[in-house]
Amino acid sequence: MLIAAVVAVLLAIGGSADQSASVPVASSPAASPTVAAPTSTAPASASVAPAADTPEPTGPTEEADEPPPSLSPVALDQTAAVGNGIGAEVVSLEGIAGTAIGPGNVSGPALRVTVRLTNGTAEPVSLGGVAVELAWGPELVPASPLDDVSAAPFQGSVPAGGTAEGVYVFSIAEGDRAEVTLSVGYQAGAPFLVFTGDAS
Repeated sequence: MLIAAVVAVLLAIGGSADQSASVPVASSPAASPTVAAPTSTAPASASVAPAADTPEPTGPTEEADEPPPSLSPVALDQTAAVGNGIGAEVVSLEGIAGTAIGPGNVSGPALRVTVRLTNGTAEPVSLGGVAVELAWGPELVPASPLDDVSAAPFQGSVPAGGTAEGVYVFSIAEGDRAEVTLSVGYQAGAPFLVFTGDAS
């Protein structure tokens, strides 16, 4: 009986050990990686000041290259002077039948004007910038220049104390010649010498 009791106890102990061995032991879950909290916040977007409006122009708004002024008109048979030694006079005004040369020109009634420039300065004066214009009537309607064969515009230069002549042809009807205005500028930017009168 004693032996049987001992065997029973051993069996009981062995069964407990087996049960203990069969009980699964929950393994510790792998440690989740710790994410470090950011030590600084993302920089706030910089506030951009609105672009300043384009400043209004402070200079003159008119066209920069305005035509030069015109001196007081004189009669067609008088001499006009700039005041610096340069003078001009109308040598002749002739009504002709203008002959057109080149594109844009139309043959017809025309006025041929011969102008003389006098250089009363101590230096030669270039004639490359001479401008001669003709207008008619009280409203100063421009007469169109005509490249007639007899035209001979100013060129080269006029020496100190010397004179030079230029010939210009303008298309203008015979009935429009009772009041004409001739403007002569001897160089760019210089005041215009003005002649007015009856050229009929």
